[in-house]
Amino acid sequence: MKKKKASPILNAIYETAVDLHSCGAFTDEQMKQYQELAPKSEPLILDQDILDYLNQKCDFNPEKMRVLINDWLRKDIEIARSISS
Repeated sequence: MKKKKASPILNAIYETAVDLHSCGAFTDEQMKQYQELAPKSEPLILDQDILDYLNQKCDFNPEKMRVLINDWLRKDIEIARSISS
């Protein structure tokens, strides 16, 4: 199978499709079409440098960090749900 080339446009389209699916605007069948476009992501490793960067980006505000992490997790859960269906 040919490996898909990374594309910022395809990533943006897929992210939008995930959001539309999570709010009910796309059915599971429609989402499956976008799954074929989805790049396979590598696992995210949060080492201390990344955590320090995120803390600075969120102004060391735990609420901002929680929102950012919840957004990431929500997207990962949507991906997992759509793959397992």
